[in-house]
Amino acid sequence: MRMMSDYNAYLNGQLQEMVSALARRGVDPAELARIEDAFEFAREAHSGQKRKSGEPYIIHPVAVARIVAEELQLGVNPIIAAFLHDVVEDTPHTLDEVKARYGSDVA
Repeated sequence: MRMMSDYNAYLNGQLQEMVSALARRGVDPAELARIEDAFEFAREAHSGQKRKSGEPYIIHPVAVARIVAEELQLGVNPIIAAFLHDVVEDTPHTLDEVKARYGSDVA
């Protein structure tokens, strides 16, 4: 099993690769900042949660967000929703909180 610092480096690398790909697609810097904020929100929300494999839970939402961003080439709101898709179900955060922070389209 990786050490937590290895997971953090891995996750940060995944985010930066995705953001770089989106920047090359012409996504506005303000929208890239929203994506980075959603990543940090999801990471904080899932902090301490583990998958059955023992890996941090956030590995899954990051993988889903990369599929949405890179393979499906969807827009910013679907990418943010991918990061957050388990937050309301698996953490104390509410749908109203997600809506207030990211808008009704994401919620």
